[in-house]
This record gives sequence, C-alpha cells and structure tokens, in this order.
Amino acid sequence: MLPKVGPMQKSAVQYYTVTERDEGQRLDNCLFRLFKHIPKTHLYRLVRKGELRVNKKRVSVDYRLVLQDQIRIPPLVQDAVLPQTITQLNREQQSWVKSCILFENTDFIVVNKPVGVSVHAGSDTRVGLIEALRIDRPDLKMIELVHRLDKDTSGCLLIAKKASVLKGLHALLRERDFKKTYHLWVKGEWPKSLNRVDRPVEGKLSLTTFQVLQKKTGSTYLSALLHTGRQHQIRLHCQAVQHPIIGDSKYGDFQFNRELAQRTGLKRMFLHAYQMAFTWQGQAYQFVAPLGPDWEQAALCL
Repeated sequence: MLPKVGPMQKSAVQYYTVTERDEGQRLDNCLFRLFKHIPKTHLYRLVRKGELRVNKKRVSVDYRLVLQDQIRIPPLVQDAVLPQTITQLNREQQSWVKSCILFENTDFIVVNKPVGVSVHAGSDTRVGLIEALRIDRPDLKMIELVHRLDKDTSGCLLIAKKASVLKGLHALLRERDFKKTYHLWVKGEWPKSLNRVDRPVEGKLSLTTFQVLQKKTGSTYLSALLHTGRQHQIRLHCQAVQHPIIGDSKYGDFQFNRELAQRTGLKRMFLHAYQMAFTWQGQAYQFVAPLGPDWEQAALCL
C-alpha cells in the first residue's frame, strides 16, 4: 500500500501548470482527466461562468492548451486536490516507489503494481501510483499510464516516458500486438474443456482464453490471456460462466468471499497481471511480475 501523504486539504483555489503531456489538448479533456470524480456538466458550467480560467482569462472548453499555461481551478468539492499539491515523498515513500519498478529504459517503465493501490488519484485517493512516480522523478518531463489496472488487481503496469512512445504503445494495444496474461483463482472446479469465453462486454466483442494451472476441491488456479481489452473483461467472463474470481467485491460470490476472509484472513481479489509481452522499436520485450506471499497463502488455504 502506498504510504500515507498526510491529511486531505480543504477546498481552495488552486493553479495547475500545463505540462508537456497536456500541451495541445483541449481544456475540457484535460479537466476530465484531472477531475474524474467531478461531473462533466459541472466542469463545463465552471468554464462557461468564467470561474475556471486560463492565464487569468475566460476561455472556451475547446481552447488548446499551451505549455506553461496556468489553469485556475476554483473550489469544486472538499476533496478536489490536484496531484501537484504534494511536491515530495519521504524516504519510506521513495523506497516503496522504487521497489515497484521491474524495468526502465529511455522510453518506458514497467511496474509491479501492488494490490489495493490506485493507478491514479481520484475522489478517495489523493496520490496514486502515477502521481507518486511523477513526484519521485521530477527530471522526467512526462510520465503517463499506457493502460490501467483496477485498484484490486496487482501486476504488470506499463508507463510511457515520452508522448511519442505513449502514442506508439497505444497503437500496439489497438492492433492487439500486445500480449497480457493474468493469473487468477476462481471459485469452483473449472472444466478443462472450457478454454475460451467470447461473450460480449458492453455490447462489444470480447475474447479471453483460459488454461487450468491447478485444481483443488472448490477452487481452480488459472491463467487467462486477453485477446480484447474491455473493462473488467476477465472478471465479467468468469462471472458469466459461474466461476467468479475469489475476492472480487463487485462480480464475485460475496458469501464465499466473506467466509474465506473469516477463515483464512485472505481479503484480496485474486487477479494478477502476471506477464506482458510486446515488440517495440524492433526489440521483443517480455516482463513477469512476481506473485506476492498472499498467493502462496491462498494455495495452502483454498
């Protein structure tokens, strides 16, 4: 878990300085990214009324941001705190951030995200993993998520260090030239013949292939390969075939999870982004995020 950074500040006027990753972006799109928990209609209203300004001037929502622009952020809600409010990490936090890094080169960083850590700040998280990295690495002009993992999912997370790299890696994701393999424990005995689930997610084609790694009475350890990247795809596919992921608080078996937690102390969702593979600039990369000790405990208790 990311060490705490102090109490939440109360509402106040704040100023956000446009960085390289924001340059050329529409004002409204930048605001949607910074304040995911604020309704879009409210943000539009603030711009329209002139309460939200750029360089002390009224602008429209389609204004294109320029490097070093100053965006005035009026009080939105009591917990609307920008990542830039926190300017440094203590030694414990710095050590924690560095311990998560699996690989780094001039183009990207690969992180083993711990369970229970949000990838970015939100209404209930003042600093996520990406903000902590930005604070820890002020020498880098840009650090941006290439993709996301749920707060309760651990494992491989890819982060770009340049706008051109972010664009190129997004293209790999769209073209499905990006292999992501997950490990998971599910409730029940998964049939060996059930090696693919291709049910739509939100009306879109979705395909996951599965392989049984270990079977126990009442639970199964699986690997899952994503062929499409829909939100919560693996979780929804497991639920659809009546083998929900153990510990899943949204799509799981709540009574089963509660009894397991009481009996063993295991409270996490057992979904881990185990392996990531792709080719970048003519070089093949493959990364594995080690499983934590809670997975060893699960193997003994389930």
